[in-house]
Amino acid sequence: MSYLAHEVKLSKRHEEILGLRTTLLQQMENQLEGQMNEKKLQAARFESANERNASLLKDLETAEENLRAGAHIHLHPTVSALETRYWASVEEQLPKWEQFLLGRTKSPVEVRNPKHKKSQKEAPRDKVTIKNINLPPSSAFKPPPQSPHSEKQKRTKVHKNDG
Repeated sequence: MSYLAHEVKLSKRHEEILGLRTTLLQQMENQLEGQMNEKKLQAARFESANERNASLLKDLETAEENLRAGAHIHLHPTVSALETRYWASVEEQLPKWEQFLLGRTKSPVEVRNPKHKKSQKEAPRDKVTIKNINLPPSSAFKPPPQSPHSEKQKRTKVHKNDG
């Protein structure tokens, strides 16, 4: 093969390589453009989601405030006092439970072994005894005052019974 033929062959191969390079560069540019468009689209979705979440959070906070305001208006003082004592008790017990849940201490509540319970022979309890277990004394609970309508209904029942 002559030198000239070899030069022509190399020149053609060089042009093929340049053509492939141009094609690859175009593909890379297209891919980069697609990635940039996808990032813009994701940023728009992200912004939209953040706005929606902020709006929902604001709505939830408003609803919570409305519920709290409404709940305090309608709560009987006894219920309100019970709620206050409940949360005070929760706050008092919280450190003990935190240590237990972190695995640093034993459970603050005594856990009974069910196998041990089966092995003990206890006298069967009647329904009344079982029903009253762990209940506060009856004097500790005072029913809330009845509405004026219920008093009216009682009087109406009494009058109907008389007649």
